[in-house]
Amino acid sequence: MKAYSQDLRERIVAARVAGQSISEVARVFAVSPAVVQKYWRLHRNGQSLAVGRAPGKAPRLKPDQEAAFVAMLGEKSDWTLAQLVKEWEKRSGVLLPRSTLHDHLKRLGGRYKKRVASPSNAAP
Repeated sequence: MKAYSQDLRERIVAARVAGQSISEVARVFAVSPAVVQKYWRLHRNGQSLAVGRAPGKAPRLKPDQEAAFVAMLGEKSDWTLAQLVKEWEKRSGVLLPRSTLHDHLKRLGGRYKKRVASPSNAAP
């Protein structure tokens, strides 16, 4: 479920400030009373109504590291994942699992070279 917009959050609080009850505000804006209570509580405590960070683990690469990773990808187009892991560790000193680099590549729209089958695996 997507977060409610900043504008809607502010309008909900403004309606409460104007004296409307929680149930009235919830009905008018088609949200649950719990949402109205939450935004009202944040407002009363002087906290921001802004959308927070999405839950889950933080990305392994920080923005500056990601920029360096993108620059590294631009240098050579035919990296394999194993080569990427080794080269990234050599340059940054940080060993990241293949799956992590694969996830970053996928999110960035990058590609990597898949290993070509060896002659012993080839069909006769």
